Amino acid sequence: MSLVIEKQRAVFDMSQIKRGYLLWGRHSTWNEGKAGFVTAATENQLIIQYYPGIGNVTNHFIIPVSEVADGQWEIRWSADMTDIWECNIKADGECQEEEGVGNDDFGGIDS
Repeated sequence: MSLVIEKQRAVFDMSQIKRGYLLWGRHSTWNEGKAGFVTAATENQLIIQYYPGIGNVTNHFIIPVSEVADGQWEIRWSADMTDIWECNIKADGECQEEEGVGNDDFGGIDS
């Protein structure tokens, strides 16, 4: 009997998201999402810093990869707001990824 077994597991693709990227996230239990920037990105979790609206204060929320894989998060992220990527919660719990184009998705003018 082997003491160590290899299993496939979900991990964040570190080529797709990095420290400093802009991110909007909404957990399935939240009424509204929060916008901030990625302060730490590992294969297991993302840490997002955001402004909670209180003076000169910042706060953080953590996005574990296991919750994203379970379909508990709706996420949009971008390196420079030119391309905006989305990971939406689908009915079957899978993450549906798609790329937005410019600001057109947000009612702006596509450049």
